[in-house]
Amino acid sequence: MSTEESVAAHYSRGNVEQLLLGIITAAGGNPESFAPVELHGADQLHIGGALATTRVATRAGINAGSHVIDLGSGTGGVARHLAHDFGATVHGVDLTPQFVAAARSLTDRTGLSGLATFSQGSILALPFEDASFDVALMVHVGMNIQNKDKVFAEAARVLRPGGIMAVYDVMLMGGDVEQYPLPWAATSDTSFLQPPLAYSDALEQAGFEVDQEVKPLAEGIEFLETAMASSGPVGVDMAALGNLMTAFRSGILAPVEIYAHLP
Repeated sequence: MSTEESVAAHYSRGNVEQLLLGIITAAGGNPESFAPVELHGADQLHIGGALATTRVATRAGINAGSHVIDLGSGTGGVARHLAHDFGATVHGVDLTPQFVAAARSLTDRTGLSGLATFSQGSILALPFEDASFDVALMVHVGMNIQNKDKVFAEAARVLRPGGIMAVYDVMLMGGDVEQYPLPWAATSDTSFLQPPLAYSDALEQAGFEVDQEVKPLAEGIEFLETAMASSGPVGVDMAALGNLMTAFRSGILAPVEIYAHLP
């Protein structure tokens, strides 16, 4: 099994669409027609959830005129958020067929299919022409990507001159990660953690100029504390959250945002 197949298998457990629709039903909503906020961020499985998406999108300058590519779009929560709250046109690409099917279905049910679309594939080889987008986002995806150089080269190719690359990943701050599982990987075989400097170097090699780096560690710890107190996000193993919290508190890992642009 290739690394990409192993990563896809990690995220293909259970019927994620039915789990998410169950949240709507349990709250008394209509699972056939609902607003993205009714999922309570359960479709945005990254540190900080929807609030973090808003923060990253604002710093990336996303607005109603933006054409955005979401690299590793999962079940489409980030894309729907950008479409609904910012009016952006978004296309998500994800490796996991189950996630892409769920993203399309959920987006149709929220009435956002005209703004948010999805395709299944590898972000190492994007199915788009050069200079097609204004902004590229990668949210909690790089931890599963060994060849980050290739990802950023592809992002640079499909972005227009002046385009923005926004990365929000869990990154290595020092020491060795010894406790697995983590939310993105059951073992170290599919976990490719790197420090912020490695990301910045890879971005610069791809032709980007790095503008800003932010480390919202305190917010990340608070988010995990709240998540763990409420049995964690849907479908995420509690042991994995606990190991991530340990790594945050020990200073081994941290959530990091990096913003860069093409000249």
